[in-house]
Amino acid sequence: MKNIFLSAIFAATVFVSACNVVGEPVEYANACDAGNNDKYIQVSGILEERGGSIFCSNTSGRMECGYSLLAKAGDKEGISVDLEVGGGANTADKPASGFKREDLKIRDNASQPVKLGDNVKLTGKVTSVKDKTDPKGGICYIKVYKIER
Repeated sequence: MKNIFLSAIFAATVFVSACNVVGEPVEYANACDAGNNDKYIQVSGILEERGGSIFCSNTSGRMECGYSLLAKAGDKEGISVDLEVGGGANTADKPASGFKREDLKIRDNASQPVKLGDNVKLTGKVTSVKDKTDPKGGICYIKVYKIER
């Protein structure tokens, strides 16, 4: 019983602290600079599917689904952003197999719906930055903790 209680306290603490994450505002073009690796940033753009699909996993310690943050509507490539799966503020539902864009459920920090194609401001931790000149390509992920309009 004691372990369950301690686990619940820890989970509540992580949730509350994640909601209060503050990121340094950065321009979209600078979000994936190597100097931002392992830092919390705030960046704006257009939320979209990543490459026409959404992949969900819990390899980072929380269940999350991958989306893209585009500089402007119509861009083909963007920053990879991972949204936590859940039912509350700053989360997304895990999409069902064969989903349609309109089926996706994403919520901002006020638990209001966000649609693909919406302009959002995301706060999260930049991870896995690799130099874009690397022959294997640049890699950058943002683990999102706050979604704002």
